Amino acid sequence: MAKKTGNEQEAEVDAFDIDAALLRMEEINNRLSEKNIPLNESIKLYTEGSELAQKCQEHLQGVEKQLKIING
Repeated sequence: MAKKTGNEQEAEVDAFDIDAALLRMEEINNRLSEKNIPLNESIKLYTEGSELAQKCQEHLQGVEKQLKIING
């Protein structure tokens, strides 16, 4: 996989809606907390939540990188 340029990374940081991702992760958590959830649905929700958590982490790392550049 090709390394992304600074502009591509900035575009991804700007395009990602972390608030929406966090809300979705909360919904997933609430659904997974229910007692009678089917196993297949649990696996799908867990996978989606894990992917969102990874994207949030990457987003925050990108924001941190931008702040370090701004602050010198």
